[in-house]
Parts: sequence; structure tokens; C-alpha cells
Amino acid sequence: MENTEDKFLKMKLNDIDEIYKEYEVKIDEKFLDENDTLTILAENIKSTEMFNNSVILIDEFAGFTPQEYKIIEELMKISREINVTMSLDNIEKIDNVSKENDIFYSNKIAINKLIEIAKNNNIEIEEPVYLNKKYRFKNQELMHLEENIYANIYKKYEKESKNIKIFLAANPYSEIEHVANEIVEKVRENGYRYKEIGIITKNLETYSSLIKAIFSKYEIPVYIDEKKDLSQNILIKYIISVLEVFSKNWSYDSVISYAKTLFCDVEEKDIYLLENYCKKWGIKYSKWYKEDWKFGENNKENLEKLNQTRKKIVEPLLKFRETCMKDQSARNITKAIYEFLINENIDKKLKIKAKELEKENEEIEEEYKASFNTVVKILDEIVKVFGDEKITFDTYSAFLKISFSENGLGKIPAGLDQVTVGDVDRSRSHKVKVIFIIGVNDRKFPKCKQ
Repeated sequence: MENTEDKFLKMKLNDIDEIYKEYEVKIDEKFLDENDTLTILAENIKSTEMFNNSVILIDEFAGFTPQEYKIIEELMKISREINVTMSLDNIEKIDNVSKENDIFYSNKIAINKLIEIAKNNNIEIEEPVYLNKKYRFKNQELMHLEENIYANIYKKYEKESKNIKIFLAANPYSEIEHVANEIVEKVRENGYRYKEIGIITKNLETYSSLIKAIFSKYEIPVYIDEKKDLSQNILIKYIISVLEVFSKNWSYDSVISYAKTLFCDVEEKDIYLLENYCKKWGIKYSKWYKEDWKFGENNKENLEKLNQTRKKIVEPLLKFRETCMKDQSARNITKAIYEFLINENIDKKLKIKAKELEKENEEIEEEYKASFNTVVKILDEIVKVFGDEKITFDTYSAFLKISFSENGLGKIPAGLDQVTVGDVDRSRSHKVKVIFIIGVNDRKFPKCKQ
């Protein structure tokens, strides 16, 4: 007989199954994620002649997703040959491989899966080619390190090490300070170009701001290969603040947050005067737009100024709400947002702000320039997905926040002569002559096996 715990687990699994079925019905033929596009590609490869009798090279992979395996399988059937390069010490059955002790474990799983796919489709498998000569290493130290770093019985490098140096830093600041000094010396004394120098780390978020500050002091041009969270962009905050005015029913916080984005054609000092007045008299809800303020202020000139500021803030919002309420569909709200941005000249205001930052902060300047086009693209996507579906301001705002958080503002390409900083798992630095590896700490990098 089933015990109570098993029955409860079965009920939960049935609930999850029902929820997932409803989810699939909801998204069917309407939503796509990146894995869906791979599945569609795999299903349609045989209907094209693009890859017939082709020679395909697959390099720099340590494994594949199920959809990617399916794509490779379909390519195997129609191509002349597929060559896969992978870092391995040998090809052996996965049953003989220890997950804990073999550094090539995931690679061996991938190569065995590809062999299995080829056999199941009666595709000839050629003899593997082992590249025993080390083409990638330009010096003896790196070659020795590769051979011994994971060896059970390692050999000591007897010669003087000229190409690998270790620096023990007291903290991240002194670590980056040392790197900056080394770069300056290599450029000034040894004739290196900045673009011939790279920095990699496992923790780019921790080091990014530190590198910007210290490299600026040393006048080292730098390109940091990172994506910035779009939800923190000033334009995104502005759009969200507009919607929150209505989703929070003109609360004090929502209107003041909207005003403080400084896109309202109101001077900053006037916003702070307005804020103090609203705090004192508890301004919220319909008090923002119902009638002119007359609370407790004897100075008519001050009251007139406060009401002028209030109208500059409130009147565009009222027009926006009126447009939205005619048809509260995702399509109409999106159209209203776009028209609101154009009527308020937000694209022009962004350019002005970017121009003001041109000399002060080139990175933020480029971010401002790119953000308007990125926002328009996301608004278009919302219309494609939700169309004429009715939606509340609160729900629309939530969808926008998710869309913005999932998107990033790509950085501008690296300049002609800059030091490149990147994440060790994502960035590629094949053409540099000097590489600094920062943040090498026990259990973090290299990562300790669990």
C-alpha cells in the first residue's frame, strides 16, 4: 500500500502536470523561446539543400544541449562529413570514466553521445586524429603547466620562469593596482600595444567598477566585455515610473519617483520644493489632479509656482491615461507609451543627456544612445506576443520589468587600442600577447569540485 508521503507526492506531481498542460496550451503557436528555435531548425534542416554534401567543422564546444544534438544528427544525414574537435586525453567508453577524477568527463560524455548518434544512423566514423603536438602554446612554461597542473605525479619546472608570474595581493584594490602598473610598464618600456593585453576573471561583477576607477587614474584605455542590466537604465526607470503612477493610483511615492527621472521639463530644485509640500500636506491619489492646491500656504506666489510644477508633471500623464482607457489592450497601451515618449521628446532629451556626458563618461553616453532603440524593439515584441489582449497597468508593468531584466545593453565593440577585460567562461583572447588572470582564489577559481 502507498504511504501518506507517496500519495501526497503523487498528488503534487499530478497538479504540476495539469499546470504544465495549461501552460503549453496558453503558449502554443504564440510564444517561442531560444530552445524552440533550435527545435524548429532541426525539424527543417532536411527540407533545405543548403547543407547537402557540405563539410562542417565544430570547434570549441565541451558539450551540447538535446536540441543541438538533434541538429548535429540531422546534419550528419545530409553532409559529406562533420569534423568535431574537443579537448580530450583519449576516447573511451563513458562507463570507464570517473566523474570526480577525470577533468575531461563532460567532454567525453559529449563525444560518446556523438558516436552513439552516428552509429544509430549507420554513419561511418573515421579514426580519431590525436593532435599530440601542442600548437597553442608559445613557450615552455605554458606547455609544462598544461602537462602537470592536473597530474597525480607532477614534475617541477627546473628552469627560470620568464613567462608566468604570480602576484599575491592583500585585496582586490592592490591586485588591480599591480595589474595597472604592469600594463603601464609593458606599454612604455617594452613596446606593447594595449590591444595586445587581456584580463580574464571568474568574477567580472566584483572587479568591473574597480578596474574602471584604477585604469582611469593610470590613463589606460579599457574595454570591459559585459552586458549591463537594462532595468537599471534611466529610460527604463522612466517608463516603469509612468505605469506605476496608474497601477499605484497616483500614490505620493509613484508620482515623485516619476518626477525625479528629470524628463518632465521641471527643474530639480522645483521638484524638491514640490516634494516637501506634498509630504507636509499628504498629497496623494486624486489630490494630484482634481484641483489647484491651496493647502496652508499664505504666499500666493509660492502656491502659483507649486501648481505650475504640478501641472507640468500631471497633465501629460492625464493625456496618457485617457488614451489608454479608450482600449486597455496590450497593443493600445504600447502605442500610447510610444506616443508619450515621442510627445515628451524623450529621444531628443536622451541625446542631450548623452552629449552632456560625452567627456565625463563615454560608457554611459553610449548606453543612453542605444537605450531608446532597444526599448522600441521590446515594445514591438510585446505587441507581437500579446496583441489585443486586455491587460491592466500593473500586469503590463510587470511584463515590462521582466522583459527589461532579461535584456541587456550590449557594449560597444572594443576600440582599436584598448585592454580587453572579460569573463573566463565567455570571453576569447586568442590574439593577445599578455594575459592577466585576476581573482584566482581557492575554491572560486579554479572552481573546487563539489
